[in-house]
Amino acid sequence: MDLFGIGLGELLLILVLALVVIGPERLPEVARQLGRMLAELRREADQLTAEFQRSLELAAQERREQRRAAGSMPGGPPCPSCGFQGDAGARFCARCGAALAAPLPEGERRT
Repeated sequence: MDLFGIGLGELLLILVLALVVIGPERLPEVARQLGRMLAELRREADQLTAEFQRSLELAAQERREQRRAAGSMPGGPPCPSCGFQGDAGARFCARCGAALAAPLPEGERRT
């Protein structure tokens, strides 16, 4: 059994040393404080992760709005590998990176 890279023998050694150093009277109190600190640390980490995720979603939304406002030309050829419909004039798929059909010069049509 590995817990945070600590085996069962090492965990028992740590517990015995804590019992000797702290003493049996204060060990439950110290363990309770340690549990509270770990719970608070986990809560803070979860909040930070959620905040980071929200900011990434906001940035992606702003980027989509900027593309719409700039008049990017959707509707290019679909990717032969993944089927993703990218921007017109794109030479490579934005999702998988596969080469798309070469864009035709202005005024020419495919036959």
